[in-house]
Amino acid sequence: MDNHSVAVMIHMMTLIASITSDGEIQQSNCRSPQYLEMGREGVVECSHGQTVYGYYWYDTTDSSRNQPIIRNEDGSKSGRGYAAGEYDIQNDGSLVIKSVSFDHDRVYKLLTAKRQFGETSEEDVTVIVTVRPDEDFPLIDQCSGDVSCFAQLSPQTAMRCIVSNSRPAINLTWSLLTSDGPQDVSFTSRVLPSEQLFTSEASIDEIPFHGNSLLLLECKQKRDELPSLLTETATVLIQNRDLALTIPPGAQTITRYLKEGSSPQLPCVYKENTIAMAWKRVDSGTLAAKTRQRVFKMSEDVRLSPEGFLILPDINLRDEGVYICSTNDGESEYNVVYHVHTYALPVQPHSLIDVCGTRKVCSSVHEAGDVLSCKVEGSRPFVNLTWSIRTSNGDLTMDSEGTVNNQSDGLFSSSETTTFPNLNTSFAVLSCTPYVVGDVFELQESLLLVELVGRRPSFKTPPITKWFERDTDGELSCSDGVYTFWKRRTASANDSVAFAVNGGIYPMNTTDQNERFHMRTHGTLVLNSVLVEDEGIYMCVFGDGFTESATMYDLKVFAVPSPPHLVVEGCEQQSYCVLERPSDGSVVCSVHGIRPEVKLTWTIRSGTENGATFVNHTVVRSINGETYDISLHSYLRAGRTAEKITIQCKAVGPHPELFDLSSTLDVYFTGGVMNGNSNMALFSLLLIPLAITVVSIVIFIKVKCKKRRETSGISGKDEVDWVGEGSSMLDRNDTSMDQQLEDFVLELRNKYSRWCANVHLVPGGGRQQQQSIDQIYVDNGLNVSGSHNQSSAGSLRSYEDLFRLEVKRVLVEADAGYGKSSMVLKAADDWCKLKDGSPLKEVHIFILLQMKSLKDITSFYGAIVKSLLPNDTKFTAPMIERLMKKRKVVVGLDGFDEYPERGKETDFKNILSGDMLQEVQVVLLTRTDCLPTTLDSRTRHFRLSEFSDGARQNYIHKSVEGHQVTAVSELLEKFSVSSIINNLLRVPLFFTMFVHLTNELRSAETIVSTTSLLELFMKIFEKRLKEKEGRDLSMEHIALLSKTALEGVEGEGIAWPKHSLLRRLGEGCFTDFVHIGILVEEEEDENESVIERNLGVTNSTRYVKFTHKIICEWYAARCLVKYLEKSKFVRGYERHLRKLNPFELQYLYKFACGMSPVAAKRIIQYLERGVNGHEFALLCQVEETGQIETITEDIKKICKESVSFFEPSSRLQRASKVQLLEIASQLEIPIKSVFFDRCYAFFEEFPDSLGMQSGGIRIPPLATLKELEIYSPGHKMTKEECNNILTFASKCDALVELRLSKTLQPMVMGGDGLRAIRAKTIGCTLMWLPENDKLTYLLEQDTGKWKLEGGRIEKNSDSGSEETDLLNPIKIEVERESTGV
Repeated sequence: MDNHSVAVMIHMMTLIASITSDGEIQQSNCRSPQYLEMGREGVVECSHGQTVYGYYWYDTTDSSRNQPIIRNEDGSKSGRGYAAGEYDIQNDGSLVIKSVSFDHDRVYKLLTAKRQFGETSEEDVTVIVTVRPDEDFPLIDQCSGDVSCFAQLSPQTAMRCIVSNSRPAINLTWSLLTSDGPQDVSFTSRVLPSEQLFTSEASIDEIPFHGNSLLLLECKQKRDELPSLLTETATVLIQNRDLALTIPPGAQTITRYLKEGSSPQLPCVYKENTIAMAWKRVDSGTLAAKTRQRVFKMSEDVRLSPEGFLILPDINLRDEGVYICSTNDGESEYNVVYHVHTYALPVQPHSLIDVCGTRKVCSSVHEAGDVLSCKVEGSRPFVNLTWSIRTSNGDLTMDSEGTVNNQSDGLFSSSETTTFPNLNTSFAVLSCTPYVVGDVFELQESLLLVELVGRRPSFKTPPITKWFERDTDGELSCSDGVYTFWKRRTASANDSVAFAVNGGIYPMNTTDQNERFHMRTHGTLVLNSVLVEDEGIYMCVFGDGFTESATMYDLKVFAVPSPPHLVVEGCEQQSYCVLERPSDGSVVCSVHGIRPEVKLTWTIRSGTENGATFVNHTVVRSINGETYDISLHSYLRAGRTAEKITIQCKAVGPHPELFDLSSTLDVYFTGGVMNGNSNMALFSLLLIPLAITVVSIVIFIKVKCKKRRETSGISGKDEVDWVGEGSSMLDRNDTSMDQQLEDFVLELRNKYSRWCANVHLVPGGGRQQQQSIDQIYVDNGLNVSGSHNQSSAGSLRSYEDLFRLEVKRVLVEADAGYGKSSMVLKAADDWCKLKDGSPLKEVHIFILLQMKSLKDITSFYGAIVKSLLPNDTKFTAPMIERLMKKRKVVVGLDGFDEYPERGKETDFKNILSGDMLQEVQVVLLTRTDCLPTTLDSRTRHFRLSEFSDGARQNYIHKSVEGHQVTAVSELLEKFSVSSIINNLLRVPLFFTMFVHLTNELRSAETIVSTTSLLELFMKIFEKRLKEKEGRDLSMEHIALLSKTALEGVEGEGIAWPKHSLLRRLGEGCFTDFVHIGILVEEEEDENESVIERNLGVTNSTRYVKFTHKIICEWYAARCLVKYLEKSKFVRGYERHLRKLNPFELQYLYKFACGMSPVAAKRIIQYLERGVNGHEFALLCQVEETGQIETITEDIKKICKESVSFFEPSSRLQRASKVQLLEIASQLEIPIKSVFFDRCYAFFEEFPDSLGMQSGGIRIPPLATLKELEIYSPGHKMTKEECNNILTFASKCDALVELRLSKTLQPMVMGGDGLRAIRAKTIGCTLMWLPENDKLTYLLEQDTGKWKLEGGRIEKNSDSGSEETDLLNPIKIEVERESTGV
């Protein structure tokens, strides 16, 4: 069959197919047109998913007259195109062109037959041959072949982008890029053919700046055009050349002074919608520019940060100028203008007074008329200097003359001279104060303390002699004024030591050894490690610039001998021994290494009646550097009939108070000179041990009897029978009551002074971390506790106000570590010092009992004798009772929660109930969770609260000095303390530990939980053993202490008798933990005599406890974790948990969860099964993970409902809810509502927080809180309370409704709180629902008055004076408006 026949047959098949298809239109399987790239293999895609018999491709649309170029019939390929290798066909019918050429640019036809002689279909496909242009992007003529560039052009400049040698021709378009997307700009285009290729152009005749200095243009192929022959678009960032060196009008102007040599950054606003930006300098042009894709640098002297900030590396004088940043969003432009100046700091950070050299502070001697000069060199700009005299009324400016010189390197030197005036004081403080115009930089002032020639301060008293022991620290007290100046005159020095000006303390390091001297507040001079060479006259002068006073000390140094007792030849004992001598002979007494020099004397205590005497005394004296060695050789004659002579060697001298050195000897003569029976001496020797035994038994019985008297509360008559000699002796001496009172007060003050002098800043921190209570105490005020139906009004600003109250019973509650003991100790300090202005100055007797030390003592007066008075006191319990009658007395009972006998019938129970000491003011201090059950109904209740932010700052500035203040603040900022951790640092004890352990904490990582914070504290404590003794704390010891702690909190008690704890822990373990400050041993009982202590006949049992209850819980948690991890059964580990009340031991639970995931899982399951344990369980979950995000969903569920606080709920539950609300606010979780149910209280020291009546809990402002209701039936709101509530509401950003339910309100609301409410961004409706619940009143925020819808509240004309400013909802008169409401 020839080709023509085949064509006819195929054509007929097509006709038949069209007839059999019943007119159905065949669906095309070929896309048209299709683009094939020149020179490559191309595929004309025509895919058919059905089974097809044959495919027939034609290179023309007329298939009836031409043969197919390629066919595929039932899998067999043929055709002229196939045979020539030009074409191929795929199995799905697609045509393959082996090498695309211009000849293939035509219309092809595809005929498809589903079966032989069956139905067929045909499709036309246009093939367009493409040629890619020379570049993948349009070429912009200003970009020199780069895909993007920066150009400075005038608006009239023409721009063109071009694409060359493409096929087909490309339609180019110009667009202005904006933050809202590309915008069309006006342009013209043309296409130039060249053989079978094309060149396309798009031109802009005028650049559309529209008043801006920047714009970003884009040239690209028209969108959605096929084929897409360009892979990139071209952009050009254009700066208006006409505006390049001008300052744009309306631009923000900033002046910056930048330090020479630094690499500062100039910020610029580069937002998400910013399209482009550029930095330029007015005098030198554009420096850098930036788009979202690229940075352009035109200057190598600058850098551009990713944020678009201009960086000026190593800036110097030549970089001064005007810098402009322009940012553009495609439509509008924002400009910032920087006037950059450089400054250079002088070498010294302070002015230089000529007589001081480079020192900032010095002293000098001058007379009136002397010329003084001050200067600053090497600065830019120049520095102004002012001379002034420091006074209590401020600085008095002195007349002076100044000069400024310009140095060759662009720096300046300034100097100021003045003439010293004629003053009335012997000292004056002059300051040279530098000032730079514009406050470019700050320099410190220099101070010169001038001692006037010929002037001497007046001393009202002769020098006060002060003795200090060598190598110990000493203090010389003084007063403070505008200036306080210490000067000394010793054998080796005559110089200034230190001085203070307006609270600033400055050492005077004229010699190296003065580094051991420093001043504290109030003018006290501290001498570290006093040396003998420090002996001399020390003068303190203090004044206010107009008048002055002075105090003088004669400092002397003594050295304790070594050994610290007299040495008698032949005696091994220190203070008593027995010698046997055959006859008369020499006795030698010596003392070694003592200062000052003493004399030794021998005296005969018994035996003189027999003629015993000393003859031929010889003193051997030698000087050993700074100390003396002295020996006294004497010849002892026994006399005629002496068998035993008692002699004593004693050190005497002009200062007997320094040493009490004596040694007593019983000398027995065994032959020679004795006339009596020698057996008598032997009998005496045998009798001595028996006599000692008898004396010991008598002492033991006496102590036991005394202990029995003190604990039993026996009557005065019985006391006289027991003591006998005590009271009768005083009666015989006829001592006056006034003298007795004076002696009694002196003994109390001696005791309290020792307590107050050495307060540990950090437990176990050693002497370097001790200060007096007066130096560290911060007065945080007290709040009235609302747990006993008292009004929340009447908070006390100071602890002193407690003692101004007229009531006789005061209770102060707080959690452990909140400063109860510190507060009452400060009161004792005030009483001891007769502090001016203190209410305690008028108190005759101040009794402070630390109740934790009153084991087995139930008598009040016996407790005074036992715990406060020395062992040799002449006072008995009946005497103290008589002294307290008809005198002003204050009693402080510190630590009732730790009183071992608080469950028994005691004097203290009667005192608290008002049945004893009715006319004495008694202040009881106890933990919040351990309040007495029987109290006088008139008792006033107060609460010590957490450290406020102000109190924290006060403590930091009061207790640490200089750079340490900055270090503490930086550490707090570094940790970014969250509400979880802040809950622990609100405890004053732990905050003070945080402050004083700053150096150790600096290297710590971020703290994420209370467990991690306590772990850090404990590591610091435990490594002290390594620092002090070079060894690590034994893990076995830690485990042993942890087990003891857990047993203690489970019910055994957390204070142990020392002997009991020693047996349990072992001496090594016990000593280690006391040494590092984890365990605290009660103060040694100074009332015990040496012999009683040695015999073991002590008056009391000494106790040991943990430094703080929370630290005890830490170690208990370690042991609990072991049990929880090892126990295989729920019953086993819950046996421990049931003994541990989470309401009292919340930190133990938190620590255990933070230490072990296994323990956390079991604890959380246990808490969830308990009553109201869900909130606390969530906080324990945070301890486990250290991530608040783990409880976010739970918090969201809680906050979707109203969160209620009511009085009967547990303190732990309320505190947990508060922490969860704080977290919700931090995470921006909406809080639907908070409901205060009869528990609102006002805490004066937290004016923007809402307090709760019991437990000292408060809620800080919550940014996401929407509604707040305070329900308090019958409560009369004070103006202060209303202001507190409004202040809180104003700081809750999302709050829209505040309701006060069943309260009595002031007639008019006002104050700062209302003003803050008015300024809220989101409006807040203030509602009052009075007792009857029938009416609702709204607050008019403009007037501060309550308003009923349609009426206004009028003030009652018949209200009493006490209720003049209160609204009584029953008597309200409403002025009806026309609406009839």
